[in-house]
Amino acid sequence: MSNPNSASSADSVTPSQLPFAAPPATPPSASPQSASPVPTLPLITDEMLLNCMQCGFCLPHCPTYSLTKLERYSPRGRIQLTRALFEGRLSAPEHLADIADSINTCLGCLACQTACPAGVEYEKIFESAKTLVVQAPSLRSSWSLRLLSLAMRHLFMNPKRFKQASRLIAFSQRLPLERLLPKPLRRMYMLAPRFSPQFFDETYENPTPSSGESVLFLSGCIMNTAFADVHHDSVALLESVGLRVVVPKAQYCCGALHAHNGFLKEAKALARRNLHAFAGSEWIAVNSAGCGAMMKHYPDLFSPDEPEHAQALAFSKRVKDLSQILLARNFQPNRLTKKVTYQDACHLEHGQKLREEPRELLRRKFGNVLELNSPQCCGSAGIYNLLQPNFAEELLAEKVQAIERTGAELVVSANPGCLLQLQYGLRRAGSKVRAIHLATALRL
Repeated sequence: MSNPNSASSADSVTPSQLPFAAPPATPPSASPQSASPVPTLPLITDEMLLNCMQCGFCLPHCPTYSLTKLERYSPRGRIQLTRALFEGRLSAPEHLADIADSINTCLGCLACQTACPAGVEYEKIFESAKTLVVQAPSLRSSWSLRLLSLAMRHLFMNPKRFKQASRLIAFSQRLPLERLLPKPLRRMYMLAPRFSPQFFDETYENPTPSSGESVLFLSGCIMNTAFADVHHDSVALLESVGLRVVVPKAQYCCGALHAHNGFLKEAKALARRNLHAFAGSEWIAVNSAGCGAMMKHYPDLFSPDEPEHAQALAFSKRVKDLSQILLARNFQPNRLTKKVTYQDACHLEHGQKLREEPRELLRRKFGNVLELNSPQCCGSAGIYNLLQPNFAEELLAEKVQAIERTGAELVVSANPGCLLQLQYGLRRAGSKVRAIHLATALRL
């Protein structure tokens, strides 16, 4: 089955018409977890998989279903296929390939989770399904999965190695490669961030201890090497409301890319390291929507009987988005007259349930925020735009048109992936609209 590229390629079908639809529910005496083809982390349970009522409230909110009208690309369709995979009833290579296509084309935007009246925990189902797909022996040989595995296990797990790779890419960006690369690689080259001349953690010096209030600050991975200016803007904003900003030196990548791409074991290892690095009672300031959502999600990576579970619960309550902290400290920016619109980062709006906070800050700065009237994901979704270019390009085209319709001079977002995607789309469309981070906008 091919990955469709347009909504006209198929009509809507019911869940029972799904290719390889799950049979009736497992009897209560059976244990789906024991039938699972590979072990998983404690994210998913049989009850969680059975909570979906198949009501369809999620369908209008799912970007891939909106594009295709195919159940296999809908949340409830993916839940059925995940259940069949989780219970070990679909394990033939040809079945796994089709299930992998369904699961891998999910953006993980969590719009369905917000819309669900039954409170289905789709994020946990999705991340567990991705892990099962990645670990399936018949799928491990693909070159794309091998490259992904290399990056997830050997670059993002090692800050020193990640910085070396960032410097290598930064050097290549100074060469006239764009015209020489084949089209698929040229697109990846254009989407890649322009790495900062000096990385944030190598230029920022922690303040000397004092009696003032402090926050710990996540420098992260890609934000640290490609968005150093955004980090410096964020620090300046936090200092302006009377906070000392401390950057723990032993911190690691948050693990979001790992969790969203089937590497939960690695995500758990990174979570464990960050629990140690950010030990204390201070708030943890995060200016990347995906990173903040992931760090608030750490308790789900540990079983209740693991000692880290209690630590992760306490840790998650300390994690605060930049917008939360600024509003809590009654931030009052200098006013500026510009037409501004705001793109909700999925993992801020749906992952952290923060929708009004960034808008309130922008209203304080610019007086008004032009609503985008385009609620769906921009198509970035971490590295989704690299792995699923067809869907990502369709979603981006819709988003750019929506931005242009607002008449805004600036489009603001609070996630690096969103910014890279929007900047790429606006640049390609010849638009004069600038895409900037919330911290940058508030510092104008």
